[in-house]
Amino acid sequence: MNIIATFLLAALLAPRHVAPPLPEHAVTNRAFQGIPSMAVAPSGRLWANWYAGVTPGEDQNNYVVLSTSGDGGATWKEVLVIDPDAGGPVRAFDPELWVSPDKRLFVFWAQMEKGITDPRLGVWCIETRQPDGEQPKWTKPRRIADGVMMCKPLTLSTGEWALPISAWRLHDNSARLFVSTDKAKTWTLRGGCNVPVEARQFDEHMFIERRDGSLWLLVRTKYGIGESVSADRGKTWPELKPSAILHTPSRFFISRLASGNLLLVKHGPLETKTSRSHLTAYVSTDDGRTWTGGLMLDERLGVSYPDGQQTPDGLIRIIYDFSRTGDRNILMAAFREEDVAAGKAVSNAVRLRQLVSKASGGQEKPKTSTAPVNPNADGKPLRKTKPGTLAIAGAEPQALKPGAKLFADRNYIAAELPDALKAAHFLPVPMNDNKSLTCKRAGTVWFLTPAPERNRDSQTQALLNQGFEKVSLPEVRLFNPGSLGNYCTLYQKDCAAGETIAIGKWAVPVFFP
Repeated sequence: MNIIATFLLAALLAPRHVAPPLPEHAVTNRAFQGIPSMAVAPSGRLWANWYAGVTPGEDQNNYVVLSTSGDGGATWKEVLVIDPDAGGPVRAFDPELWVSPDKRLFVFWAQMEKGITDPRLGVWCIETRQPDGEQPKWTKPRRIADGVMMCKPLTLSTGEWALPISAWRLHDNSARLFVSTDKAKTWTLRGGCNVPVEARQFDEHMFIERRDGSLWLLVRTKYGIGESVSADRGKTWPELKPSAILHTPSRFFISRLASGNLLLVKHGPLETKTSRSHLTAYVSTDDGRTWTGGLMLDERLGVSYPDGQQTPDGLIRIIYDFSRTGDRNILMAAFREEDVAAGKAVSNAVRLRQLVSKASGGQEKPKTSTAPVNPNADGKPLRKTKPGTLAIAGAEPQALKPGAKLFADRNYIAAELPDALKAAHFLPVPMNDNKSLTCKRAGTVWFLTPAPERNRDSQTQALLNQGFEKVSLPEVRLFNPGSLGNYCTLYQKDCAAGETIAIGKWAVPVFFP
């Protein structure tokens, strides 16, 4: 059996450790944690989960943490860890919590080998009928379906339970609806919406059942949020189109409130596409056609991945992460619908930035890799005799040096740089968005981007199509040096003043002031 086949088989096995945390899972031994979910038991006990790792990133070290609070979130205790194989090759990630209508607490997560493209992926779960206890008895892990699920299940008016399971970028009709008619004993694929290849990312989709019985799908795309509406209970879905809800490519949260209105938690104002900052709650009284209010939950850059639940007393709780490899915080906000509608605290329930978990420690990524560095000998000599400058709204030039934060919406820190770029500047643009930059001063400008074989988000072809040429400098490990996908090649072009350059996700604009 070859090594890839061994990895894929390992990903299909039940996790090695589904038990209280071991010393290696200590909160002081985590260089990464984020992507949380939460649920509230019938008694009011709070549950939260997320995934973490000893190294700073999403890799084979990832495991899922389950924490609980019996005092309304004042204190938390980590009671369970789901760890497939203690450091690799399989990771547990993208967890979700849900209290079913019959008051069972479900813990969902995904398993796969990081770096191996397994078209099966896999959604797993455990459950308990004792969600009100600190140490409930859990069922054995079971695999539900191929794919990944990281957004809340939905109970339909028919009594069916629905799961938003994604095939990610591996299949058409990737944003899928799985349904159970027997209270989670079995799950069946009912249908899926096709996210066009050019827009498909990680889906992270959610369903809303509208008052007319139709199902409204909202899905993460490269451009923000796409939408489709099914009129036949999810069997077929019209072609996905961009939603009027402007958003950065990242998870959002939408849910039906007890009042019948809808709650939306997204980044930034309704009419603006921002980075992963300004996490804000809105309310809709017309099934999502219009939105009002706007309660700011956390304005800082680096907040992301909201999830939540409203309890019978009307209190809304939203969990999210902040600075996954820096502060490594899991945070919670509490408020009521009237606070959202008013856009400010009008009840006495508003509590913001409540700390659920703060991690520290862990290990650094390896500083070297066994992968050969491409010398790019077929490139052109570096031209610096007439440097130009670049500009884009909202980004101020910064010195390109180790320790610099490279993107406006990511906490990626520059690690290694070629000597030839000493004294260079760069623009910290958002990583996810399509961007158009302007040459302000005529001359040579540059971009750093991974080669296509390094990273599927490479902007190499986009740059070549606009007249850029490869520079004959060896690849540089720009950030997270242990990751092969972040080895970058330099491209250059002589631009006229006023000329525009269009790039997508993964490229750093460079120039000499």
